[in-house]
Amino acid sequence: MKKIIIAITALGISLHSMAQDKYVVSANVALNNKNYDEAKENIDKAMASPETKEKPKALFTKAQVYYMLQNQDKYKANHPYREAADAVFKLIEVKPDYEKTTVDQLLLVSAFLYYNDGVKANNEHKFAEAAELMQNVVKIHDLDGGKRFEKSDRAKQFDTLTAEAKLTMANGAYYNNKYDEAIPLLINVKNNPITRKPTIYECLIDSYSKEKKTQDEFATIEEARKYFPDDVTLRNYELNYYITAGKQDELVKKLEDAAVKEPDNADIQYNLATTYLGMANPKDGKKPANSAELSAKSEAAFQHALKLSPDNAGYNYNFGALYYNQATDYNEQMNSISGSSAAETKKYEELKAKRDELFSKSLSYFEKSYSVLSAKESDLKGEDLRFYKSTLSALNVVYTRQSKNDKAAEMKKKYDALK
Repeated sequence: MKKIIIAITALGISLHSMAQDKYVVSANVALNNKNYDEAKENIDKAMASPETKEKPKALFTKAQVYYMLQNQDKYKANHPYREAADAVFKLIEVKPDYEKTTVDQLLLVSAFLYYNDGVKANNEHKFAEAAELMQNVVKIHDLDGGKRFEKSDRAKQFDTLTAEAKLTMANGAYYNNKYDEAIPLLINVKNNPITRKPTIYECLIDSYSKEKKTQDEFATIEEARKYFPDDVTLRNYELNYYITAGKQDELVKKLEDAAVKEPDNADIQYNLATTYLGMANPKDGKKPANSAELSAKSEAAFQHALKLSPDNAGYNYNFGALYYNQATDYNEQMNSISGSSAAETKKYEELKAKRDELFSKSLSYFEKSYSVLSAKESDLKGEDLRFYKSTLSALNVVYTRQSKNDKAAEMKKKYDALK
């Protein structure tokens, strides 16, 4: 009795499998007759069977049916090509070379459809969805270790499409502030000549900065500068790195080289001026032997910057500060004179004359900064507001030294009102 049961069971399986194969045949007939609803109904029945759903013919038929559904308005919104692609992926697992020519064509169609939907999702700022869609483009491209389509007449186009898909994934992670995810994606993108561009390096540099990976940040800046030596943004990243790292000798060399290449760039001249000034007056107070030479270079660079951009409030304030700080140094020397001998009095007056001359030199630049910024006082914020407050404070001191008490009081009143 036990054997009979087994035999009946086995027969039942065979008959059931045959029934499911019949659905595959019916689906193909309906497909050939362009009866897509019937084709879908039959292949869905076949795929519902555990005995049939992994058979190459069934998987291949489902892929063909669902790709055709993608062209029908009734089904298009549900993206049936994605189920078709899943069927093809499974088919490749089950039997890699089954109907390979047709399967490869279906895969290429899938890749382009995934890419278009990925672009749409990315444009709508649905970054996670875009990344998932683009990952399928990459998955198709990388089949057989990336060699499946290398002999295709669309291989070059597919390589470009896949590179752009990876670029979309990288940008999505970056603009979604997922810097740890963005970094490996951006590295892959910048290493590909198809997608290597300055903006990719900018995102990668910024990602390293956000993740506080300073060595990687600098190495990437240096690499980017080799590929794009004339890119202004990358040059500024390099300069900012040297400024932040306090590597003034390297910085000034980079700035001097940049100034030769771009003699009409006011920002470079300004950065060069402030760098020279910082070197002449280090934070530790120990001035170098060539401090006077560096100050003179700073002055010349400030003058060049203002010739190019005379109404820049920041340039004017900082140039005024150069003379103001020198005047303050003389003032400290005056305060150190404690005696009242003829020699000491003479020394005091000589220092006072130099101090007053420097204060006078600073005045025109502070006044220019004030003129520019006061015109938009109510809208000032950030760095402009900082410059404005510093300008008011400096003018208050200089006017006081010059006994212009009304003007000094006006500056103090405006400054206090900003607190």
